[in-house]
Amino acid sequence: MLASLLFSACLDDDNPPIWGDLGNHIFVLNEGNGGASNGSLTAVSRETGLVWNNIFESVNNFKLGGVVQSMTVHNDKAYILINNPEKIEVVDATTLESLATIDGSPSPSHFLPINNDKAYVTNFTDGGSTTLDIINLNTNEITKTISTGWGEQMVMVDGKVFVGIMNSYDLMVIDAVTDEVLETLSVSYAPNSLQVDKNEKIWVLSDGGNYGEDIPALRRINPTTLETERVFTFSSMNTYPKRLAINAAADQLYFLENGKVWTMNISDTTLPSSPYITSDMYLFYGLGIDPVTNYIYTTDAVDYQSEGSVLYYRPDATPIDVFEAGIIPSNFCFN
Repeated sequence: MLASLLFSACLDDDNPPIWGDLGNHIFVLNEGNGGASNGSLTAVSRETGLVWNNIFESVNNFKLGGVVQSMTVHNDKAYILINNPEKIEVVDATTLESLATIDGSPSPSHFLPINNDKAYVTNFTDGGSTTLDIINLNTNEITKTISTGWGEQMVMVDGKVFVGIMNSYDLMVIDAVTDEVLETLSVSYAPNSLQVDKNEKIWVLSDGGNYGEDIPALRRINPTTLETERVFTFSSMNTYPKRLAINAAADQLYFLENGKVWTMNISDTTLPSSPYITSDMYLFYGLGIDPVTNYIYTTDAVDYQSEGSVLYYRPDATPIDVFEAGIIPSNFCFN
């Protein structure tokens, strides 16, 4: 692994690498700084451990932009959402070559495929109103918008899409066929991330807001009755839990709190009392669980100006390795 990482540092950025099977890669979304257009994509091979930084730019000869938010693979295409400029890059999932650009979303954040023809995209705004955009995947055009406010992560269960609305107590429920809002549920303030467990129950993590509007909480919701079945309340307003993730078996939850990784089983009756992974050298900013290996991937944004780090661990929290990524590594796409 060490030899592979050292070799990766010597790759010529002017010569795109030979990808091989893209389905065996992990992608790190490096946000970059808003006005600097230095957001990027890092690719990591599960098979060889090779790391390619700035891989999108190497393949396409132009930069993604600034504030790269997320990436989703669907139907042999990858959809990369960027905030500056506001766009969705559609690329070939085998080569990463650019196929199209979807414009019109005010600040795209998360992408959820509904079927082969349609996807939902949430948008970010710090105050004011914004929309959830409905994308025709055949024409790469926005066909409809739903007024939502600052939307974040989405999940779909039984034909219903659940989307957390930041700067609010709202969890919106949308009919994925008619694109109509069915109901707006009340949750704890600022629902930033959602997951679905093996029992098809929805878990909603709320951070309580940037100004201590509410105490953070994790809750479990029944998608059929739309009722809250359990609420786990955090001990302080100053914990800011985020990045809720789940393992491949969908029975173990993970999240970040105060720069540490915490975990709990979906059958637990209380929040964990101590962190699962901590570091004296790194303050964790991003988190993701590889569904293939169940490895725990974390990032450290360092000073938010220079290259950040990616650290990954075995499911038992044993550290495996660390490598350098781009500026402000935050999200992952496991392919």
